[in-house]
Amino acid sequence: MMNELKKINTIAYYTSREILKSKILLNVLLLGVGLLITTYVAFSFTYGEPSRVALDFGLGTLSLSSVGIAIFIGVSLLSKEIDNRTVYMVVSRPVARSSFILGKIIGLSSVLFINILLLSALTLACYFFVGGEFNSLILWAIVFTAMEAILVLLVVAVLSLLTSNTLSILFTLMLYVSGHAISGAKLTLFAKNMPGLIEVLDLYHFVLPAFYKLNIKDFVLYQNSLESSYILNVLLYGFLYSGFLSLLAIFIFNKKNLD
Repeated sequence: MMNELKKINTIAYYTSREILKSKILLNVLLLGVGLLITTYVAFSFTYGEPSRVALDFGLGTLSLSSVGIAIFIGVSLLSKEIDNRTVYMVVSRPVARSSFILGKIIGLSSVLFINILLLSALTLACYFFVGGEFNSLILWAIVFTAMEAILVLLVVAVLSLLTSNTLSILFTLMLYVSGHAISGAKLTLFAKNMPGLIEVLDLYHFVLPAFYKLNIKDFVLYQNSLESSYILNVLLYGFLYSGFLSLLAIFIFNKKNLD
């Protein structure tokens, strides 16, 4: 058991190091400059609540950036190893396929967390600079953004094991957009007048990732409160779905023919 954990840790380390070599964290620098400019504009020209503008832009940038990076690195889960044929060397050694795929997922996730941590720090610094007040919901919004990015990473990773990189990205974007729109779609008059459509949407809601649950930005910006039961339910949902997708990735990789 300890030997397998050590192998997972080693694979995760080299995976994260390889991704960081690609200078992907330059994204943080560019977005950080954008945050500073937006904060200056909000502070100088926005009447009313410049802190809300800074926080809104910061959280939005954090979410889109994290999802974009998740798709970018997730789709490369095995493509480089297969192209360079290093995956054949790894799995031919006494390394379980499950350990290999878990190490890759953990390594990619660590890069995501670094990106989220740095951008979150910049967002909070800008927010407090223009007079924003502390609200624990801001921290929960950041946690849920990280969870959303991990789910996107796992979705695109699973799809990349099944189909081409291009299709993986397209399907992931479709799932991401529909996962945010599904709640509003069920409330439309068109859907309410079609019971069959409601059943299809309910099935989608049950099976595929409901990303809208992780978006609490409106609560942070306009209500400043959220029931603790909702937070706990969303946390549980995120952990369970992440675990399911990880197991699915392991199952597919174990069955995958690498010849």
